[in-house]
Amino acid sequence: MKLKVLSLEDCEQVRLWRNDCLETLRTPFPLTREQQIHFYHDVVCDRNARARYFGVWYEYPESSCRNDEFIGMVGLENIEWENCRAEISIILSPENRGQGYGKEAIDMLLDKGFNQLGLRQIWGEYFHCNPAKEFWQKIIKKYHAYNVEHKCIKFWNGEYWNSTYFSIDWKEYLKTKKGKED
Repeated sequence: MKLKVLSLEDCEQVRLWRNDCLETLRTPFPLTREQQIHFYHDVVCDRNARARYFGVWYEYPESSCRNDEFIGMVGLENIEWENCRAEISIILSPENRGQGYGKEAIDMLLDKGFNQLGLRQIWGEYFHCNPAKEFWQKIIKKYHAYNVEHKCIKFWNGEYWNSTYFSIDWKEYLKTKKGKED
């Protein structure tokens, strides 16, 4: 797998995936094509934006007749350069979820955040109505992330759901990468 620059077409595909998993989002409303075009121009293409997004591509072996496949998007958003921290974001195509691609994409994104952008903390939040709840629990465990549960944070489908806030520290990330986990 590799991370690449996003195109407008990639962002349109992400919009379609996003609109099918609203329960996972902080802002659970569908986006229009026009809103996604604005997102692409105002955020993805703006070097001064407080976010960095990347396309996730599955690389087929050179011996394969198949072209690399766009399977998702990861990002660092709400970047606070002055505090060296950002929020993590990921969305994968429905057919590629649960196959380990998300873990690899998160690892590549953490590498970019910590080793290329100089961040010291990458944080996130997942809602307990999210079908990928176990995925986030594994990420938290792998990187020894600080985490805390918040009660009744998200209203979805007629009920209130808890959320888990987590933060991954760059020192813990480096220890994990070097195989020095506790």
